[in-house]
Amino acid sequence: MKNYLFISISLILILSACSSGQTQSNKNSLSPKEFSEKIKQTSDAVILDVRTPGEYADGHLINAKNVDWNGNDFDAQIKMIDKSKPVFVYCQAGGRSESAAKKMRKEGYKEVYELKGGFEEWQDAKLPSDQ
Repeated sequence: MKNYLFISISLILILSACSSGQTQSNKNSLSPKEFSEKIKQTSDAVILDVRTPGEYADGHLINAKNVDWNGNDFDAQIKMIDKSKPVFVYCQAGGRSESAAKKMRKEGYKEVYELKGGFEEWQDAKLPSDQ
């Protein structure tokens, strides 16, 4: 009986640790509205569009800098961004920006926010963009 209780408690602790770690890593993944509000509240925000130059030309967030995640010079380009400034990263649907944000955090960027659902969700929310 004691073994059953020990196993049950251990399993509960492991599961709660896993789920809290997941929440922690997703806290900087913001909905379009949250992303927009956070940018407005941040005076020195860097807005980073990690889509291709063609996608960027078709429309992007106001004041966004284009650094193609799949480009050969992504690493060199992000090194020009101050690591102490908040960085707001987005792509078309969220996959590339998630990868770029993870890389930036690993490289020592202090505050990196991701746009959940990417530029598609931004447009669906009817938020302002340069078109």
